[in-house]
Amino acid sequence: MTTFADFYSQFPRKKARGDAEKAWQQAIKKGHAPDEIMAGLMRNLADLQRRDPQFIPYPATWLRSESFFDEPDPVQRNNGRRSIADAARDFITSNDYRGDAFGFPSIGRH
Repeated sequence: MTTFADFYSQFPRKKARGDAEKAWQQAIKKGHAPDEIMAGLMRNLADLQRRDPQFIPYPATWLRSESFFDEPDPVQRNNGRRSIADAARDFITSNDYRGDAFGFPSIGRH
């Protein structure tokens, strides 16, 4: 049987453990099986790990919102194409960019 410690060790954001444990107990009391919660976490783990850390919910929030029933978001694929931001970043960091293409002085290149 899955325990809170098992759940917490797998959750990608380790914040407010006491509140998370309380939310775990509330979910169990509500009738949700520990293995059901853990299965939901494992199903959504890759989705959670793909997020910027600031957008990963606290474990208590995840439990209270019953996110263990959620389906993971589909993976966005760009089929090997670069985004405009990628192209701009590559151009700016390349030797072709001098900073004065539009009449502005280059900064830091003397």
